[in-house]
Amino acid sequence: MKQVKYIFLFLGILLVSCDGFFDVELTAFIDDSEAWKDEKAVNAILADAYARINHEDFSYFEGYWAYSQLNLSSASDETYPSRQQGEFGIGGKTQVIFGDTWFYMWPYDQIRNCNEMIRKLALSEMDNVRKEQIKAEIRFIRAYHYFLLVKRFGGVPLIKEVQEYQPGNAEALEVPRSKEQEIWDFIAAETDTIASVLPEKQSAANRNRVSRYAAYALKSRAMLYAASIARYGKPELNGLVGIDAQPEKYWEAAATAADSVIQSGYYHLYNQYPDKAVNYNRLFLDKNNEEYIWAKEYHLPELGHSFDYMTTPYGFANGYGCGQTPTLEFVESYEYIDGSTGELPVEKDATPLQYTHPLDLFAGKDPRLFASVYLPMSKFKDGIVEIRRGMYSETAQTWKAASNLMDKAALQGKKDSITLSGKDGVILTSDPTNTGFYQKKFYDESRQDFSENKSDQTWPLFRLAEMYLNKAEAEMELGNKRKAAEALNQVRERAGIRLLTVDEITLERIRNERRVELAFEGHRFWDLRRWRVAAPGNDPHSGVLSPLHPTALFPWIVYENGKYVFTKASGALEVQKPGKIFLQRHYYLKFKPEEINSNKKLIQNPGY
Repeated sequence: MKQVKYIFLFLGILLVSCDGFFDVELTAFIDDSEAWKDEKAVNAILADAYARINHEDFSYFEGYWAYSQLNLSSASDETYPSRQQGEFGIGGKTQVIFGDTWFYMWPYDQIRNCNEMIRKLALSEMDNVRKEQIKAEIRFIRAYHYFLLVKRFGGVPLIKEVQEYQPGNAEALEVPRSKEQEIWDFIAAETDTIASVLPEKQSAANRNRVSRYAAYALKSRAMLYAASIARYGKPELNGLVGIDAQPEKYWEAAATAADSVIQSGYYHLYNQYPDKAVNYNRLFLDKNNEEYIWAKEYHLPELGHSFDYMTTPYGFANGYGCGQTPTLEFVESYEYIDGSTGELPVEKDATPLQYTHPLDLFAGKDPRLFASVYLPMSKFKDGIVEIRRGMYSETAQTWKAASNLMDKAALQGKKDSITLSGKDGVILTSDPTNTGFYQKKFYDESRQDFSENKSDQTWPLFRLAEMYLNKAEAEMELGNKRKAAEALNQVRERAGIRLLTVDEITLERIRNERRVELAFEGHRFWDLRRWRVAAPGNDPHSGVLSPLHPTALFPWIVYENGKYVFTKASGALEVQKPGKIFLQRHYYLKFKPEEINSNKKLIQNPGY
């Protein structure tokens, strides 16, 4: 009797609670046909399918973090890596051209597994209701894989049935690319079909299995992407990339799907703390919040990640630390509470403005900034994140920059010296921040063990705030400004900033709201691509990532009085980080040679 070995890695698949769904042995040897008759075995196989989804979460980067320093945040205009290694480290480069295959994935093994599971599920002796629900979950996972593919490559082979190898006829397994529009339409049709089958709400034990509203959330995001590509992209290769259709139907679908989630009553914007900065910060540390529609959970000691280990500010680091450091332009994208634009006032009439405390520069800013970024002299646990570039003399109008963390000097009239740079930088060599900031969002200061794989913050895959933002963008593109304003203001109200009137709302303000609300969650990189503003083009707002110069805020202590002044720095020489160059061809990835060689019907994307 043929035996198939299923190794169910419980320590790696904690997408759901350990109760119920994982009530099977760690490693099971199960007859191929018998497995599908046992509900526990089917659940284990399903759990393994969940575990193999690439969620682009905390651990999503190219290669090993310390060497490549490349993830979705550093590839956008959100951050630069603090460390000196990798593509966007120093590396002696003044600029880096995006890689043709960065963030590559080709999950057809998992798509085949999904197709096989759908076929084998017919053998199960479970009741039909349970079988149909599990089948719907498998179809969701398959649709999610296709979403990951289409946003990278455009049209890809659409395989919905198990392919059987016929000896001597390997070519029969070669499938040509479907048009990009067909893939987006497939995702829409699948999510519509399975939504009514999936439960409205999963049990507490299975809370991270997909529900009806996870399906609607996927549809909302996917249709928003499709609409953008239909409006701003250019069809090529007879539709293998681009969408030759009116975008309105996709925006309408995105808004309607978002509304289904919003109106369900199962999800609520997180509002547990009166302090808006504390509230936003706690949102991403509270595992039981009602804003998450679908999330990836970690559980210690079995399964953790290394986010805290990798992102601890330099002076507190116990290992690598430093991680991804936000750029000045990202910090300035946060508005003020009164709704005014977020440019920081560092000088007046070419004279540096002085501040008693570095945080005074940021007074009145959007509370989400203080929850997302460690600013110069922010509190950190029982200390402060001490960030300085050097010393400024008001009398002599001279600047003395630190070359390393050991450089010291004394203020006027003081005997004791201080380090020119703070213990956390800024210096332009080694690992402390080059930009003047560290990432705070997701960071858990309460954690005692900051070693590798000892963090367990949940990664949000879909949350309610995104649904409001999806709706706002779609309605704005459709010309429904009032509906757009109503949706957008739900997010702004929770954030604690002034609401916008219908006359004030613009597409750019909606996009900026998305930028700050969803910061570091893996959205910005894909948003810039779908809006077709990453590379230079006809749109006056295009070229965001080409060229993108590294930008920094340098705090300087004033020699005469101990106050602070600030300078803004931009460019590879000033910040010692390379500029980013995103080319037109990078809106779609290059198919790797192994894919082309194994499927001769696979046509390469334009520009390659």
